Amino acid sequence: MAGLFLHINVSLDGFIEEASGEIDWHFSDDEFEAYLVGVLQSIDGMIFGRVAHQLLAEFWPGAAEMPGVSEHHLAMTALMNWLPKYVPTRNGYRTAWENSHILEGEVAAQVRQLKQEAGRDLALFAGGATARSFLQADLLDELRLIVNPVVLGSGRRLFEPGMDRREMQLLGSRTFASGATVLTYQPRPVKG
Repeated sequence: MAGLFLHINVSLDGFIEEASGEIDWHFSDDEFEAYLVGVLQSIDGMIFGRVAHQLLAEFWPGAAEMPGVSEHHLAMTALMNWLPKYVPTRNGYRTAWENSHILEGEVAAQVRQLKQEAGRDLALFAGGATARSFLQADLLDELRLIVNPVVLGSGRRLFEPGMDRREMQLLGSRTFASGATVLTYQPRPVKG
């Protein structure tokens, strides 16, 4: 059975986006883009929140035509467009983005089925609400937090006040020259 990991950017003070929704503080450089290409090459598919999918579906299909794109960016573009994409939704969302599949109804059961069928891991690229719901449903095998060297002061958090306690085990870390660090955690089983 394949694993499912959350891959998400977070500020030093725990925010995943500014109150306005801006994410322009996410860092990126050649070293990080090479890392992302490796992540995409290692998976069998991606699960997105609806909002994330909608935004990325506007960008990636034409990203190869952007002027001055790097070799890593071209590789990411090919992988983002080629890999299977799954979108849990309750509102009848539809998309024309290549190889996208809508998950309606009992999402947790469908995600468990995808994990059974996949040969390699799946990645969850989503906002806080989707990430929290997957964590609470015990669907996540790893959390990969890209801690950006920035303090936002306010915004939307990945982990909201009032969430149930959940212990994590640190599996590893990787620091980039920019100062950003990927922290990989495994959720420990819920006691109970």
